Amino acid sequence: MTLRKGDRRRPWIRGLAFAGVAAAGYVFGITSDRLVAQPPTTLPGTPPVAAPTPAQAPAAPKLTKPDEPDRRIVGYITSDNQLIAITREELGDFLIARGGHEKLELLANRKIVELEAARRGITVSTVEIKAKLEEDLRGLGVTLRDFERLILPRINKSLYEYIEDVIRPQLMLTKMCQDRVKVTDDDLQKAFENRYGERRQAQIIVWNEKDLKIAQQQWDEARKSDADFDRVATRQADPSLAAAAGKVKPIGKYPENAHDTTVVDTLFKLKPGEISPIIRVPAGLMCIKCVAIIPADTNVKLDEKVKAELHKEIFARKLEGEIKSFFNELREAAKPQLLLKGPPSVAEFREGVSQLIEQAGGAPPAPDVPAIPTGNQPRP
Repeated sequence: MTLRKGDRRRPWIRGLAFAGVAAAGYVFGITSDRLVAQPPTTLPGTPPVAAPTPAQAPAAPKLTKPDEPDRRIVGYITSDNQLIAITREELGDFLIARGGHEKLELLANRKIVELEAARRGITVSTVEIKAKLEEDLRGLGVTLRDFERLILPRINKSLYEYIEDVIRPQLMLTKMCQDRVKVTDDDLQKAFENRYGERRQAQIIVWNEKDLKIAQQQWDEARKSDADFDRVATRQADPSLAAAAGKVKPIGKYPENAHDTTVVDTLFKLKPGEISPIIRVPAGLMCIKCVAIIPADTNVKLDEKVKAELHKEIFARKLEGEIKSFFNELREAAKPQLLLKGPPSVAEFREGVSQLIEQAGGAPPAPDVPAIPTGNQPRP
């Protein structure tokens, strides 16, 4: 079967979760201490500019102390034969006004993780980062070139950002959480039953919790025949479920989320062809159709090889949940107070423009003149 261009990419994006990206639980911001100012460069094909003679040279700008990072110089411009410095502080203000405030919470999250890792003496080496990147690429089945060209743009990150925002903090959190994860014999037995024991093939239809009336109407339609169920299932809001007519992978007796057994308990009471009433689940409202009963695979035994495979999968799943819980604990203890709320609202932007025009001797814009688009939404 030939996949369309968009269809070929979509499994890669979903695969990011299985490659370990989702295990971090959060996407982290980028620290600025790695962005060191670079010396000016000459454009290719242009002759180098001769250095000014002592008589022509302007007074060198006064450089600040290294312990004032917000005043470090990132560039120069020339005005009236004098060098005018562009500072990190100015660049920061410039970027913040254009959406950089959105990175503040991400930066705070990353600092929370880094400080806790430093307190525990935990570090991450470049060898570990390289190995994790290669593992992610293998999990996705892509080359580094395709990863940069096709996947990273979809998640709005460069390779540098992916390494610093995802891989590095994920490795730190993994080192801090792995001792908190235990895989028991009971876990192995249940995982074995889920994979090789008796299971149910099912189709599901999910509705928003607020759409109870719509759910009841469509449920009545879906009960009329198999074709009607398929038709309603392909119209549901979730695009992945709609594309598969609501069919999901076979379901075992022991759900991964042991705190909610509603779906499994309901499904295993149904006979093939039967449809459940509308039930409430964390995702909203749902009805389930039992399509078939899949008998247990008696050819597979819970030997050491199967145990090792299941142990790896269970550990990874538990680690993902533990990382999320652990980070929430860290964040609650850190009590971050983020004072930067966002760029100017539309009203504030208009007021600022009016003040500039008045200072220049012009008339302020009429109240009914549409605001100049800023590319940012009004902050709440």
